[in-house]
Amino acid sequence: TVTKYHRLRGLSNRIFLRISRRLIENNYFGNLNTDLRKGNINMLTTTYVSAMLFSTLLSFFAGFLIGAFFLFFSIVAETPFLIQYGGSMIVRTAKVIFIPLVLPTITFTAFYLYPYLERKSLTGRIGSELPFVVIHMGSISGSGVEPTQIFKIVGLSRDYAYTRGEIRKVLNQINVYGYDLVTALRNIARLTPSQPLAEVLNGLATTITAGGDLKTFFEKRAESLLLNYRLEREKFTKVAETFMDIYISVVIATP
Repeated sequence: TVTKYHRLRGLSNRIFLRISRRLIENNYFGNLNTDLRKGNINMLTTTYVSAMLFSTLLSFFAGFLIGAFFLFFSIVAETPFLIQYGGSMIVRTAKVIFIPLVLPTITFTAFYLYPYLERKSLTGRIGSELPFVVIHMGSISGSGVEPTQIFKIVGLSRDYAYTRGEIRKVLNQINVYGYDLVTALRNIARLTPSQPLAEVLNGLATTITAGGDLKTFFEKRAESLLLNYRLEREKFTKVAETFMDIYISVVIATP
């Protein structure tokens, strides 16, 4: 399956790579690169656009074949399920001609929106974990360990499935690219999809540069994040209660 995926990706690059580069250079996909990076989708923008165009082309041919099939046949609820269409071909054509147009549009839109939706989903999941990650970091910093070790401990932990990925990016900046911790923190703060996490990383970089107390920083930031977390939970609960009241009123009380 992986081999087939790489072959399809290579085929889409061979067909559409030049067109993809031209479209990206002309800024037709301005936010796509940012969404891919912040959504943790490990694919070059040109490769992703090539795959999007190739899939759209395939969906057009698939839609054409489906439309041609339903031009001559109909599916009914009785046996035999498949019968030959015997009505007016003009009316039938008007009914099925949208299929080769709608299917590629849906495919293109799904490809275009997927990185943005993945980024938004990751933002929410990181936001749910972040208060507890900062508390964990604060407790580790109280033992007086070196700041990089804090990220190693949290990055190896399995308690934070989504924030752990962002923490490991900091470690990769240090271990693979050779950046110091402050530079790594600021680099990942620009790439992370979560604005609260970016604020934590930037604040931590400033605290380390100024020689401040890390434990105090983590404690104050954890208080703020926990307050926001409680407010979000309360808001979610109120929305759920509102929908429950609507459901009871419309579905149960009204009949």
